Amino acid sequence: MPRLDKGTLALTFKFNCDRFLRFRLASDAEKDALGIDSETYKRPGIELIKAAGRRWEADKYQDLIDTSPSNTIEYIENVELDELVGRRTFGKVKNLFDILQREHPPFAIIEGEYLVPSSITPGLQQAYDTYELELVRARPDIIWIRPYGTRAPMIGGPDAAPEYELHIIDVKMAAEPSLRHFTEVTYYALSLAAALAERGMAGRYGVSAEGFIWPGSHDANTFQNLVRDHQARGVSNPVTLALQETLVPVPYEVYQVHVKQFFEERLLRVLGQAPVDVAWHVGPKCQLCDYVRYCRQEAETCDHLSRLPWLNQGQAELIRQNGIATTDSLRNAIVGNTPQWQAAESSSHQLRADAPILSVRAEALATGQPVVIDGRRCALMPAWNDQNIFITIHFDPGSGITFAMGAARVYFQPGRNQGDPPKTEEHVFVVDRVDAMNPETERARLVEFVTLVSGWLEEVSDANNGLPAAQRVSSHIFFWDMLEVRQLRRMFERHMNHPEVVDLIELLIRLFPPNQVLPDADTFKSQPGTIVKDVVRLLLGLPIPHDYSLFDTANTLFPVRNENGDPYKFSLPFGFSTPMSDQIPFERAYELWQDTIFLRHFDPRFSDDPSRWRRYARDELYEGIKHATRTHLRALQHVVRRLREQCRDRLTLRKAPFSAASPVQTRIPERARSLITFERLNVVCQELENRQRRLLPVAEREAHFFSIRGLVPASGAEYDARIDEIRTADARYAGSELLAFTFAPTSRDARINEGDFLLALSNEDDDVDLDVPWRKYLGLSFVDAQALLVSLKLNDNWMVNAPIGRLLQVETVRLEAMCEPPYLVLRPSHNGLFSFAINQGLFDLQRPLVLDPLFQDFSSERVAQALRTVGGNPPPMRRRRRRV
Repeated sequence: MPRLDKGTLALTFKFNCDRFLRFRLASDAEKDALGIDSETYKRPGIELIKAAGRRWEADKYQDLIDTSPSNTIEYIENVELDELVGRRTFGKVKNLFDILQREHPPFAIIEGEYLVPSSITPGLQQAYDTYELELVRARPDIIWIRPYGTRAPMIGGPDAAPEYELHIIDVKMAAEPSLRHFTEVTYYALSLAAALAERGMAGRYGVSAEGFIWPGSHDANTFQNLVRDHQARGVSNPVTLALQETLVPVPYEVYQVHVKQFFEERLLRVLGQAPVDVAWHVGPKCQLCDYVRYCRQEAETCDHLSRLPWLNQGQAELIRQNGIATTDSLRNAIVGNTPQWQAAESSSHQLRADAPILSVRAEALATGQPVVIDGRRCALMPAWNDQNIFITIHFDPGSGITFAMGAARVYFQPGRNQGDPPKTEEHVFVVDRVDAMNPETERARLVEFVTLVSGWLEEVSDANNGLPAAQRVSSHIFFWDMLEVRQLRRMFERHMNHPEVVDLIELLIRLFPPNQVLPDADTFKSQPGTIVKDVVRLLLGLPIPHDYSLFDTANTLFPVRNENGDPYKFSLPFGFSTPMSDQIPFERAYELWQDTIFLRHFDPRFSDDPSRWRRYARDELYEGIKHATRTHLRALQHVVRRLREQCRDRLTLRKAPFSAASPVQTRIPERARSLITFERLNVVCQELENRQRRLLPVAEREAHFFSIRGLVPASGAEYDARIDEIRTADARYAGSELLAFTFAPTSRDARINEGDFLLALSNEDDDVDLDVPWRKYLGLSFVDAQALLVSLKLNDNWMVNAPIGRLLQVETVRLEAMCEPPYLVLRPSHNGLFSFAINQGLFDLQRPLVLDPLFQDFSSERVAQALRTVGGNPPPMRRRRRRV
C-alpha cells in the first residue's frame, strides 16, 4: 500500500516534482515494472550525514532535559548506544494522548507519536478512500506545552479559549531552515490538531499556528549558556525565554496554504496518473533525488526538453503544449520560425527573448560541439589582467562548515621579459577535524587561506606603488559558482570578530563583504571577481545536458589534446564527484571528520559488487579530497583560458590597476556615511545593469522591453507637419533639430517614454560600446582629437574624452507607439556632436538603428554634499593593519 509520510511530503516540496511523489507512492509492482528502487541510487556515506543530524537532535533534546526542572520533560531514552550517532538516542513516546490527559501535563514531550488522521482535509480523505493509502504515524521532535495566552493564533480558531496551547518544534542541524523544514512543521501542526479533535481533546488543547524550527549552531552550548545567563539574572522562566531567543518561527499562514493545496489538489492529481505519465523535469535541484539517474537516462533517450540548461519546467510545458517535445524539434522550430514556435513565444516574452539562446544550446546538444551565441558580449570578465587568482570552496550544506579550500594564481609580473613564464602557485587547505559542529579547525584553515590570498593582492598593490601609471598591473579573482562566493562570505561572517582573524581579513572582506557588512561602493563597482559559470551561460551553448558543471564544461570547451590527439579529461575517482554538482560530495567530509569511512575504491573486476571493493584508508581519503580540490582549480583555469582565447572580443570588462589601500573615510557621522554608501551602491547597481543590458543582442534587448529597434528615418509631408506641430506647440523645440523615425511594431511595449533624454542612437549591426571614449574608438591621441574638435568649433574640454554615447545622445520628443507604423521624434542632445558623430562614421542614419537607454548619476554627489553640509561628529579613524 502507498505510504504518505512526512518525508515524502517535505521532499516533494524540496524537489517540486510530481514524478518524485508518484514514484515514492508507487506500489511494489509498479516499481518492479519501471525498474526503480530508491536504494539503488544511494550515495556511499550518506548515512553519516543522517547520523550527524540525529546526533544534533539528540544533543538538543538533552539540552532541554538538562536545563528544565526535573520530571517536566516526557521522553524515552534508548538503552543501547548508537555507534553511528555516537550516543544513546531517544525513542518514541507512544502514549502521547495519555500524557495529555494528565491533570498537569509536562513542559514538553520529545518524539511523541500519534496516528495521522485521514481527515486533515477532504482531499486527503478522498485519497485514502480511493487509493487505499496506508495510515502513517507522525512524530514531531518536540511538542512544547504552554498555558494558553501567548497570543499566537490557534489552528481552526476554536470558539472557546483552550487551557493549553501546543507548539511544534522541529530540530534541524541546518543553520538556515528551508522550505521542506517549514512544510514539515505545518504538516505536524495540522495533523496534531485533527488528532486532538478526533479524540475530543480540542477543548483543553489548541495547536498553535506558531510552530518553530530549532536551527543548528556552531556553538553546541549556546542554549545551555542562554539558560544560565537568564538564571543568573533571576528570570522566572529561563528555559522558556531561552527557547524564544533560539527558535525560528514558521509562518504558518503562508505554508498551510501550500500543505492544504498539496492534499486537496496535487496528491489526488498525481495518484490519478500512471507513474510514467506524471510530469517531470530534470534540473540542478534534482542532485540529491533518489531517482535522478533514472530520469537523466530517460531524458537522454527521449531528448527531453529539460536537457536544455536553464529552461524551467513551466517554460518547457508551455513549449510542449504547442507541439514541440524535444530539443531537436525546438531548434528546428526556432530556426524555421514555425507557427508552433510563434504560438509559444507569443505567450511568453521570456521565451521570445531567449529564442537565440535556446536555439544555440539545442544546436550544441545536437552537434556535440560548443557554439558561441551570436551578438552577445559580457561585462563580467576581463579579456586580460596581470594577476589571475582562482578559488574553489567545498562545504557541508547541513552544518555550513567548509571542508576544503583551494587557491591558485597566475601572475604576469611587471618588468618581465617577453616570453618569460608567469609566476604560478597552487595551495589546498583541508578541514580534517570537526567536533560537534565546532568551526575551530575551519577558522585555522581560513587564517591560512586569507593570509595567502591577501599576500598575493598586497604584492600587486606594493608593486603598483613604485610604478608609473602606465605600467601598473591589475588583479582579478575567479570562482566557478556563486555558491562558493556565498560560502566564503559565510566564513568571513562567522569568524570576522575572532582575534586571530580580525586583523587579517579586512582586505578580503572589502572585496567580498558578508551580509552584515555594507560594501564599499568603489570596490563593488570595480568588480573584483567573476563567477565564470555566468560568463559561460551568457556567451556559449555547450553539448552538456541539464546544467553546465565545471568538469563537463572544461571537458567540452576546446579541450587540451595529448600527443595521440585524444582530449584530456578532467575527472575524479568514484565518490569524489556527483552529477550536476560542482561540490565534492560532503559525505567525504563526514567520513574524514568521524573516522568512519564507507567509500571504496572502484574495482572494474567487480563492478556490480561494491562490497568487494577496497575501502579507503583515512590518509587516502584526505589525499583524495586534496586531489579533487586541485583538479577543480585546474579545470577552472582551463575554462578561463579558453574563454579568453575563443571569446576575447566579447569580454568587455576593463580592470584598473589594483590597490589594497583602504577607501577614503569621509569625516561625517557613521550613519551619514552609510546613507552615502547606500546611495552610491544603488547608483553603481543601476549603471552596471544598464551596461550589461546594452551588451545583449538587439533582439534580446527589444524582447526585454529595454530598447526600440528598427528605427528608419521617416520622411514626407506627413512627418514634416508633425515636426512643425511640435515646434509650434513647445517653444523649447522651436529652433531645435528634430528627427522623425518609424520603428519596428514589436518594439511598441518598450519602457521608453516621451521626455526621456538619457537615450542613444546606434546602428543595429554595429557592436559599438557606447561607454568607450570616441577618440579611442577612432584611434586618435588626445592632442589630435582636440585639434579635430577645435577645427569644427567644438571647444569644450570635456568633449575630447566624451564617451560615444554622449555624442549619440538624444531626447524623445514624441512617441506614438499605437500608430501604424509606430513612430517617434528625437532631438539630438548636442547638435554639433551629433553631426560630428555622423561625419566620423560612428553611425549611419541610412542603416537600421536602435534606441538604447543610457545611465547617468544625478543623485549620489548631491546626497553626499547635503550630508557633508549637515555635518556632525565623525567616528574614530579606522586604519587597516598590514600583515607582518
